[in-house]
Amino acid sequence: MKALLVLRPDAGARPDGDLVHAERAGAAVRQFGVQVDVVASDAPDARGYDLAHVFGVFEPDVARRQLEALRVQSVPIVLSPIWLDLRAYAAIAPRVEHALAARSPAAVETRLARLRREAEMLPWTGRAVRAANRRLAVQRAAIALADILLPASEVEAYLYGERLGLTAMPFVVAPLGVDDDAFDIQRPAQRNGVLCAGRVESKKNQAALLYALRDVDVDVTIVGTAYDPVYLALCKRYATPRTRFVDHAPRERVLAMMARAAVHAHPSWLESPGLSSLEAAATGTRIVAGDRGCEREYFGSDVDYADPAEPATIRRAVLRAFERGERERGDALERRLGSRTWQRHGEATVDAYYRAVVHRRR
Repeated sequence: MKALLVLRPDAGARPDGDLVHAERAGAAVRQFGVQVDVVASDAPDARGYDLAHVFGVFEPDVARRQLEALRVQSVPIVLSPIWLDLRAYAAIAPRVEHALAARSPAAVETRLARLRREAEMLPWTGRAVRAANRRLAVQRAAIALADILLPASEVEAYLYGERLGLTAMPFVVAPLGVDDDAFDIQRPAQRNGVLCAGRVESKKNQAALLYALRDVDVDVTIVGTAYDPVYLALCKRYATPRTRFVDHAPRERVLAMMARAAVHAHPSWLESPGLSSLEAAATGTRIVAGDRGCEREYFGSDVDYADPAEPATIRRAVLRAFERGERERGDALERRLGSRTWQRHGEATVDAYYRAVVHRRR
């Protein structure tokens, strides 16, 4: 079998989790005898391939062009949507950031308290929500062009039906894996500080994390590229003398930073479940995650969760993580992650490949 893996056109210039996902998936299916080529294009040419595997609909118009081009070529299409419903994020995150931009912590708390009172009554209107609804409509139409879906979790699979109305779409759940080198990295005798690894952006929610920890006596390191200078400035507003910003770093260096950190805190608005949290957990770090994606499906009760809209819950979650004490090799979280291998991901992916080919032949 020969598969063409399709990424967004700027995947090389702007690497993100979808690129890692595709690289690991490609390596995994090769172990099962699948020949793999990778292309970054919104007009992929899959002639001569048994199927095409597209990664991500988070750039809806790009995904639509990719899938429409493949549909014209009559090639079986497998899709890893890497999909998240961002409507709640679109409605609430700007208000949280508006609160964080207030002149003083007291004013921030006043705005956050008002948001808590109004949250359930928020009108789902306005430019941001209308854009999110349009985005959702394009994503729904794009996803429907695939022959079979590869969600990364049962939660994601459920939401295809519940939020997108795609109940008839066949799918195979292919949980994301954890690389062996993250488990094998040398762990120091003592860990210190809080680390957040990931692109610095609104969805990742580093500004709320820094606000939450502004008066906690702890080192905080933010590692990741920032493409939005306005959001970066909001983050730096709550930096203390013990806060450090590190631009994009090689993976080996990030893993070493994870192994030295006491807590990896990533209270993102939505993740599935966040490759950086998976890798940090594999290095033995205690984890704080958001509570709006599929994080609980991966981490269960072995990590601490925070509401991304509530900095106070982020602060409490980080403090609880410190109270858990140092993790030990072979603990419950490591055993949980040990069953989530890229080989298992590859098995599920190859299963989906064969199903897509059979489905198209019918």
